[in-house]
Amino acid sequence: MATAKSDTGYLLHLRPYQDSSVLGDFLLREHGRMTLLFKGIKKAGKAGQKGRLLQPFTPLYITFAGDHELKTGRQIEAAGAVISLQGKQLFCGLYMNELLARTIVHQEPCPQLLGMYECSLGALSNGSLEPVLREFEYHLLAELGYQIDFTLDSLGEPIRVQDHYLYVPDEGFVLISALIHPAKTVSNARFRGQELLAIAQGCYDDAEVLRAAKRLSRLALSPHLGNKPLKSRELFQ
Repeated sequence: MATAKSDTGYLLHLRPYQDSSVLGDFLLREHGRMTLLFKGIKKAGKAGQKGRLLQPFTPLYITFAGDHELKTGRQIEAAGAVISLQGKQLFCGLYMNELLARTIVHQEPCPQLLGMYECSLGALSNGSLEPVLREFEYHLLAELGYQIDFTLDSLGEPIRVQDHYLYVPDEGFVLISALIHPAKTVSNARFRGQELLAIAQGCYDDAEVLRAAKRLSRLALSPHLGNKPLKSRELFQ
């Protein structure tokens, strides 16, 4: 029999499995993203009591075991108070959960990301939305190995306030004035140096900077999300 292991983290997504069981995607501190099978959790009794704890934004203590990639969840305990999110706060939290479930490699430890996730949930509950999402997205990209440097262009030169840049995946920010055909660049991928330097400092007071940060994060995350639309984005509509 496989030795049981334990970890703390959060539920990202839950889906039914057969008649009375569920599959849960979790972000765990030591084990990263894991999918765990909880058997009989829809039944009455002790198993059903476990199911009531399987809610998003609740810190959980979980034990699991198994010799295969899909482990079986054993025990669930609350490891802290639920983080209450309502309205747009809730939609933002679900969006973060979907990003993690779609991008993080299975069973690869990412303790810093879990810490950032917890801080972001707390900030959302205090009413800060768009800036929190942008910082979370950029942190997630860094965890994926695609950190964006907002202070240097693709040639390693400092970003200048007065210049305009084209964002190119895997290259960074290309100075538009140095391109052979600058007029043919995609407008959605063009950014002002002033905007990039503001994002680098986490200054989102200017509405144009906030819009630029959102546009950039979508461009940068798109290759990691594929063509399947994010369900959580539909909630905002």
